[in-house]
Amino acid sequence: MNKLSKKLESVISLKFFLLVVIVSLIFFNFFDIFIFQLTRSFHGSFFSFFKEIIDPLSDILDPLYLMIICVIIIMLIYNIKLLLKNSSKLELMELKSGLKKNQIINTFSYYSLVFKHSLVSFIAAGIACNILKYIIGVARPKYYFLKNYDRVDFFNIEHKVNSFPSGHTQAAFTLAILLIIYINRFYFIIITVAILMGLSRIFMSMHFPSDIIFGAYVGSFIPIIIYKLYFEKSFDRVELRNTTKFQNFLKLLYWRISI
Repeated sequence: MNKLSKKLESVISLKFFLLVVIVSLIFFNFFDIFIFQLTRSFHGSFFSFFKEIIDPLSDILDPLYLMIICVIIIMLIYNIKLLLKNSSKLELMELKSGLKKNQIINTFSYYSLVFKHSLVSFIAAGIACNILKYIIGVARPKYYFLKNYDRVDFFNIEHKVNSFPSGHTQAAFTLAILLIIYINRFYFIIITVAILMGLSRIFMSMHFPSDIIFGAYVGSFIPIIIYKLYFEKSFDRVELRNTTKFQNFLKLLYWRISI
């Protein structure tokens, strides 16, 4: 069964929320401007690393693209119900894949939940992030420094003043948490890439550090709380011992399309 680790579950605790709020406020009031201005002194290969590698990566992993992929796969999985009613096609899939009927059924049930959870998480995290942006109304760095905008302008829906929290960072951490839940390995690499994607928003002059901190929290909180509330019991009902590896799941999708 997919059980969340205690470290992941701690992210949705009240103590962790209060800690993030306090840290964000400290950065907002005392460190944001200093750290942002400090990043202006970085040049050469260090800056190029964020500009030419990390920032484009965040565009490639745009939540919209990821949601479209999730929708397509969910539709393909849903279509498997039609296949299961056709014994000859099911037998052909068993023959091609070398898997038993129960393995095929449980594999599609499992990955259906995975992609549904991912889709709901991307949508919910994006909505939550944008609601906070328009309520709090923090000016983006270039408008604060160059155009003398107020640091905070509540309930302002202009793009210029919706810096907090960072949407790119939220999306990066939503994806990171989903990968950690379901891959259950490479934690350090996954989190490091997500952090770098968040830092790139500071180097690209789009956000302050406090935007990144709270964006990371929103992106982490949403997929975990959604899993606990709506998907954990569903995963408990799937016989994971009868599911196959992800590459076999992709092969099953391919064979489903081809037969």
